[in-house]
Amino acid sequence: MTRIQKLQWYAGQLMNDAAAAEKAGATETAIKSYLNASDILLLLSKNEQNYLAWKSYTDRAEYCHKKARSMIAQRPEPSG
Repeated sequence: MTRIQKLQWYAGQLMNDAAAAEKAGATETAIKSYLNASDILLLLSKNEQNYLAWKSYTDRAEYCHKKARSMIAQRPEPSG
């Protein structure tokens, strides 16, 4: 498995973990996983020469970032 393939696999795994954590109600874990996946996908897109692959990486990174932002916005305000 090449380095790129490992990063692709890891980004996919983080997205799966984030979705599972979100479903289980573990918001903080889901947010972290979505943001980490987004970072990896953007890293992959940075060195991609093929437009379709670049577009796929950036679209998935944007999706992860939006999911994380949405979850952050929905967190309850801290009481105090």
